[in-house]
Amino acid sequence: NVVRTEEWFREHLPQIEPWRPEASFLIWLDCRKLGLDHGELVSLFTDKARLALNDGEMFGPGGEGFMRLNIGEPWKMLHEALTRLESAVRGLPSKAL
Repeated sequence: NVVRTEEWFREHLPQIEPWRPEASFLIWLDCRKLGLDHGELVSLFTDKARLALNDGEMFGPGGEGFMRLNIGEPWKMLHEALTRLESAVRGLPSKAL
């Protein structure tokens, strides 16, 4: 799922950069290119994409603009989540695209 997720983001949402995990099934998503503040980023994932991810700020300084995605699930479920995220990002004002 790591490789598939990286490829998916390159193809569908290049403005979000997945950071490859060293030894887990949790990928950090660098969302800073979207240009959203913390509240807008959390709202994008929870309200618009209907995804429950951990936001980077909860882990302390340096986590701003990041979300943490669990990829330890069947690809079908993960793909559905990524597709919802893509739709939510596409609905953002053009400044984020």
